[in-house]
Amino acid sequence: MKTIDLHIHLPGTVRAATLADLAAANGVELPMPATELYPRINSDPTEEELTRGPWFPLLRVYELISASLRTRGDFARTVYEAMQDGYHQSGTVYSEFAFSPSVHLAAGVEYREMVAGIEEGIEAARKDLGVDARALAAVNREDTPEVALAMVEEVVARPSDAVVGIGLDFDERKGLPATFAEAFQLAGRHGLKRTAHAGEHVPTAQTIPTCLDLLGCDRIDHGYHVLKDADVVKRCADEGVYFNTAFTTSRRALRPWRRESIREMLDAGLKVTINSDDPALFPTTLARELEITVDLLGEDRRREFVANGVEASFLPEAEKAALREAVAREG
Repeated sequence: MKTIDLHIHLPGTVRAATLADLAAANGVELPMPATELYPRINSDPTEEELTRGPWFPLLRVYELISASLRTRGDFARTVYEAMQDGYHQSGTVYSEFAFSPSVHLAAGVEYREMVAGIEEGIEAARKDLGVDARALAAVNREDTPEVALAMVEEVVARPSDAVVGIGLDFDERKGLPATFAEAFQLAGRHGLKRTAHAGEHVPTAQTIPTCLDLLGCDRIDHGYHVLKDADVVKRCADEGVYFNTAFTTSRRALRPWRRESIREMLDAGLKVTINSDDPALFPTTLARELEITVDLLGEDRRREFVANGVEASFLPEAEKAALREAVAREG
C-alpha cells in the first residue's frame, strides 16, 4: 500500500541511534543515553510529572536533536533515514517534512548547508528507494516577528526545488498566527506554499480564519478545535480546506479526544489527511495511524485519507497527477 505523509517534523523522525551518533560528533550532552531518553518523552508533562519524572517535554528533546544537526551530512543523513523508515515501515512514497531554519541559524549553521543536506538526502532516497519528498521551512512561533521575517528572507533569497513552502510550528500557545503575517505574506509573494499549526493546543476555532485570510495558508495542521465554531466549519467545508491530522501524540499524552474530533470533522464534511507527525518520538508510524483509521472509521476512510494526501500536497500539478495515478493503481 502506497501512503502519503504531509505532516512530519524532521526532528521527530530522528532515530535514537542517530541522535546518539550526532550528539557525540557535535559535542551535545544528552541527559541520558538516547535509547533511554526516547521512552521518557511526554508531549505536555505536568509539573508533578516533571518533579517525580523522569519525563522530558517533547520540545526539550526537539532542542537536543536540533542542536545535534550541525553539518550538511547531518541533514542528509536524517532526511534519508526519515524517507527510508517511512517507506519500509509504512509504504510512504511521498512526504513533506518541516524543519526550523531559525533554530539552526541561531546555532551558527548556514541555511545553504541545511538545504544542501536536505537536497542530498532526498536525492539519495529517490535513487535508492524510488520515493520522493519536499521540505517546509517552519517559522518558530516562539521567535519574534523580525526573526521570522529574516528566516523567510533567507528562504526566498536561496530558492530550492526541495523547499516548497513554509509552516508555523512549536508551542501554539506562545505565538498567535497574526504575529507572523509579514513573514507569511512575503513567502506568498515568492510562490511558496503555506501551512500552520492552528486549533490544536489553543481551544478556539478563530485562529483558523486568521491563518487562511491573513497568512494565506493553503491548508491547516491539526485544527481539531475548528469544531468549536459552526460557521468556521462550514466555511472550511465549503472551501475544501485540508486539515493534516494525526491520532497519536506521545506515550504519556495519548489524548483520546483527538480520535473523536477527527470523526466529527469528517462527519461535518471537512477534508482530512492522516499523518505520522513525530513518529520516532511518540512512537508511531503512518501505517499504525492508518490501522487506527480502519479500526475506528473503516477501510473506505483509509483510502480517502491517502487520496486526500495527494490532493493536499504541495507538488506541482504534473507531479501530483503522477502520484495520484500511482496511488490509484494500488487501490
